[in-house]
This record gives sequence, structure tokens and C-alpha cells, in this order.
Amino acid sequence: MNDALPAEPVPPAGAVIVLDLTRDAVVHQDDRARRLAPGVATPAPTLDWSRAADLRHAHDGSPVDLRKLATAPSEGVDVTTVAPDDVAGTMRSVLTSTGPAGGDGTLAVVVLEPVDAGTLERRAVLASDLSFTIADARMPDAPLVWVNPAFTGTTGYTAEEVVGHNCRFLQGPGTDRAVVDRVRDGLRARTTVGETLLNYRKDGTPFWNQLVISPITDARGDVTHFVGVQADVTARIESEQARDRQLDDARSSNRRLSASMDITQRLTQHLDVDALLEEAACMLATEFGGWAVVITFPGGRSRTDVATADPALRDAALLLSKDAGWADRSLAAVDALAGGSRYSEPFDISPDMISSFASPAQRDAMHALGLGSAMTVPLRARGAITGVAAVVSAEAGAFDREDAVMLEDLGQRLGLILDNARLYAAEHEAARALQERMLPALVPVDGLDVAVTYRPASDGKQASASVGGDWFDVLERPGGTVALVVGDVVGHDMHAAASMGQLRSVLRTVGWDREDPAEVLERANHLVTVLDLADIATCAFGSLGPAGPDGDRRLSYLRAGHLPPLLRRPDGTVSVLDGALTTPVGVPDLDVLTSSHVDVPAGSVLLLYTDGLVESRTRDPRAGIEAVVAALEALPAGIDAAGVLDHVLASAAGDRQEDDLCVLVVRT
Repeated sequence: MNDALPAEPVPPAGAVIVLDLTRDAVVHQDDRARRLAPGVATPAPTLDWSRAADLRHAHDGSPVDLRKLATAPSEGVDVTTVAPDDVAGTMRSVLTSTGPAGGDGTLAVVVLEPVDAGTLERRAVLASDLSFTIADARMPDAPLVWVNPAFTGTTGYTAEEVVGHNCRFLQGPGTDRAVVDRVRDGLRARTTVGETLLNYRKDGTPFWNQLVISPITDARGDVTHFVGVQADVTARIESEQARDRQLDDARSSNRRLSASMDITQRLTQHLDVDALLEEAACMLATEFGGWAVVITFPGGRSRTDVATADPALRDAALLLSKDAGWADRSLAAVDALAGGSRYSEPFDISPDMISSFASPAQRDAMHALGLGSAMTVPLRARGAITGVAAVVSAEAGAFDREDAVMLEDLGQRLGLILDNARLYAAEHEAARALQERMLPALVPVDGLDVAVTYRPASDGKQASASVGGDWFDVLERPGGTVALVVGDVVGHDMHAAASMGQLRSVLRTVGWDREDPAEVLERANHLVTVLDLADIATCAFGSLGPAGPDGDRRLSYLRAGHLPPLLRRPDGTVSVLDGALTTPVGVPDLDVLTSSHVDVPAGSVLLLYTDGLVESRTRDPRAGIEAVVAALEALPAGIDAAGVLDHVLASAAGDRQEDDLCVLVVRT
């Protein structure tokens, strides 16, 4: 990028030497000049300096007196040096300037530039554009006593206007006082000073001045003059500032994009509309500061969610969230809901903008939160406006155009996320209703105490919007046996719920007049695979025989890829019924099926369940089953089936339920 920048003068890369022509002495040399003539301290006779530098004419090798260069032609003189470092070689005196030294002599500034075929012409032009000034350090306020033509061309002042004045006339309202102080301190300390500061031309236009000011001493070591070398570096500074602004804009854009993506990612994790709206208001308040309002219309009724970034003002935000009538009738909300743009840019809040429908308590809450400035944006989804989001600050002028762009982007994202959540909730409700209609209603069974529960997946805070394929059935047959079924179709959607309904109907039909679980599941699996009725599912199917004279029963069971039922006997021992395992229903060509059998004494408890009870990302099924067994072993005496169910769920299910859960408890 630098190659595209306009050329501009810079302090010379060559050697700068100041001569007192009256005394025939070198009174100042910069570091590069000092390396050309090692061991020579200023002030020094010009001839001594020339010999130390071994200055010679480049064309014939004859010695050159530095003094002669002060009167050389404007195109300069090529000379050579033999200094033992990188400054040696052929050089040219590309600039010579002379001026009065305060009435008792004449000073000359000589610049020796390295001769480089590729850069010599450009350096000569640059050097000729450098401003040189000489100030008399012995006079009050160190006035200028000489300036070269480049100085007058750069500043617009004539030599007559500036000689006799301190060069502070170049300063103006934008000049950094700290930089001025550093220059002043350096001059007082009689040291060389280099700074870049904003100066002003005679016509008032600003320019960036890169300057180097060096003291000149006499034979006694007293400072007599200051020599200034100045370059107009406005183009470079403005280019750097433009680049910095572009970088700042890019960083700001990246920050806004990152924040928008983070907010979007967090909001899309919510499937519950209520939780989504509450979180959206909180995140807007946190991102922009102040407080935020989200206005929506679920079911055609107005809803307002208010959140604040200040925990101390949370009660005020909660008060405003309780009653929705004030927010959607404010001027900014009405405009946004109508698709207007009057309040699309940040604005300061005036008293007439506060909703006239707000109660005194709500007005007090708004004033407590702060009414300085605000931004509003409509929430859009699929071509329709579905709500309004606003952020408010207690300070006037708190928001800028970049904030408005970010809020507009978030409004579009939030509108779509909210609409998707509502559609998902509607689908979930339809599937839930379908599922509930497919699950049987428990009817009393003679001699049995039965309790059942079905719970959708949960993260411990809210129910999931998914619908699963878990199901149960309790079917009393004509012969006195009772079919007990718990199963789980793969999936969490309406398709899984529909498959569950089909499979439950098949098992109920086939199991009505067949008592052996192996025969029931073999026939059901044949129908499912041949007729393509349902997806793959696991289930535990049990046939509980009628009670004998002593109340004891016999259970026959088969597990089609399902978790083992649990049997708690009256003495408190618990058996894991892990026999009779075969492949899930829906897999063609099941193995030869054989049911397992177990005696069930009177007063026993049978527990059939799906994996939501025992399995999670932090617990494998075996550990979960062990927790349920421990809960059954610790059952209080005399507890009924509903009590058993509550005890098991409280002891073994945990707060974080990551899968649908179905539990069937049968107490004989």
C-alpha cells in the first residue's frame, strides 16, 4: 500500500552539517555527519572536518573543503568519503542554504546525500522541499533569524513576516500541547528534539509537521542557535489515519458480527417461546447497555418483556413486564409496527414519546431505568412484522449509526428465530395432542395397583419442544392375564409419535388373544416389517398371570432390545429381569424367540421404563439401573404404586432429563 502513497518530503537520510561561514567552522553535525568525520567535535574548523571525512571530488579525487559546498551550484557537487561504515561512498551536496546568524555572521546548512542511481533524483527533489529554519538562542524567545524558501512555500508566510518571531505562530487549536511541551523541554535542555505535530499555514489550513530541532554551540560550548529541519508529512499522516479508521471500522464490524452470531446461537437454543423472549430482552440490554423492551403478540394478545443490564433496577424492569398495554401504544412502537422509519435511527427521548397509557407506577419505573435516548426496530418474519425490539439508555446521544445497524440485524434475526420457535411450538402441541390421544387411559385392574408417567425431555429448566415415541400399555385379557408394555420408537417428532401409535395398535391387537410374549412379538414384528407400519422400536412385553390362592402370580416377559424390567419382592430384594433379550421390533428376521418366566409374590412391585429414566450424557444405563434398584430397595413400607413412582423419580431420575421418560409401576 505504501507504494501507492503520494511522495512527500521527509527529514534527509544523508548527513546534515551547519557551518558558521564567518568563523569558518562546523558548528553542528547530526549523527550521520558525525560518522563521516569520526573524532571531530563541534565546533571545529571546516578544513579539519573535511580532512577527517576525506572529502574529495568524485570526478578527479582532489580534496574538497566543506566551505566550498556552501557556495556550490544548486544541482550540487558529487564528493566521496572513506569513513569506515555504511555512510561512506559517493555523496552529493543536494542542498545548500545560507542565512544570517543574528548580525555577527552567516550560517550555512549543507546536506550530503548518498548517490544511488535509483533514488538520487527523488532524494534531491525531496531535500529541496525540506524546510530549514535558524533561530537565535541568545535572544529573548529564540526568534527566527532565517528561513529557506521551502519554509515559506510550505507555511504561506513570507520571510519578512516570520523573521524576528518565535515559530509558535504555526500552532493552532488542534496542536497537541503535550508535544509542544516536549519540544520546549528539549530546547531548554539544549538537546536535539524530534516530533510530529499539527501546525497551521497562514491561510488557516492544518498540516502535519515532522521536525527535528538541534542546538548549535560556539567555541565555548554555549548554544547560540537552533537549526530546524521540517517536512510536511500530511499525506502520510492522513493515510495512516485513514488506514487506522478502516482498521477500527473492520474491528468494529467484526465485533458486531461476532456479538450478533453469539446472540443468535444462544437464542436458537431456546425452543420455549416464553424463555426465548425473556432471554432476548436480557441479551439486548446486556449488549447495548441500559434496558431493552421486546413487544410481541402471541395468540393476538400483546406481550412485553423488559430487561435491564443493571441488577439494581431489575424490579423496575419486572414491573414494566407485568402489563403489556403501555409499550405497544408508544409512538416509537406504533411507528415500527406500521412499518414506518421515523424512529429507525437513534433518537433522544422527549416527554411526548412516553406512552400515555402507562400508569404512574410504570412511568416511575421508566424514569428509574432512564429515558435519555433509544433505538427501535421491527421484528420481521416471512414478510410480516411480528413485534418490536427497543433498547433505551439513560444518557442522551448514547447510540450511533453502528449501533442502529447492529440492532437492525439483530431484529431480523430475532424475528425469524421467534417465528421458528412459534411454529415449532405449534407442531409440538399438535404432536403432543396426537401422542396423548394414542396413549391409553389407565383403567382399574382387579388385584393390581397401577401408576404410570410420561415426561418429555428436559434440561432441568424447561420442557423440550420435542415429541417422542415412548409409550405404555396395560391390557386386561379375557383369560385373566394382563399384558404390560413399555416401549420407545426411535425419534422425537410427529413421525415417531405416529409410528408409536401404529405399533401400539398392532401389539394391542396381536396381544389380545395371545398370552406368550414371544408369540406376540414374533407376530407383531412380522406385520410391522411386511406392511412397513412403523420404524424400529424397543419394547418390554410382559404377561402377568392371574393371582393364585395365595395371591402369587407368574410373569412371562420378552425384551425386544429394551432395558430390563425390575422386580421388587415383599422382602425388599430387587431382581433385574435381564433374560429373554432379542432384536428390536422392526428388524426383519428376528431370532427364535423364547420368553422368560419369573414368580411374582403377592405384594411385589414391577417396574418397566424407558431409557430417559436411567441414561444421560453423564451416566451410562448400567449406573442408572443401579440407582433405580437402590431406590426400590429403599421403598418405605406400605407405599402404593403412585408413591413408588414418585419415590423412584425423585431418587433416580435426576434434574437433567435428556430423553423422553416413560415409567410403568405395577404393584400386586
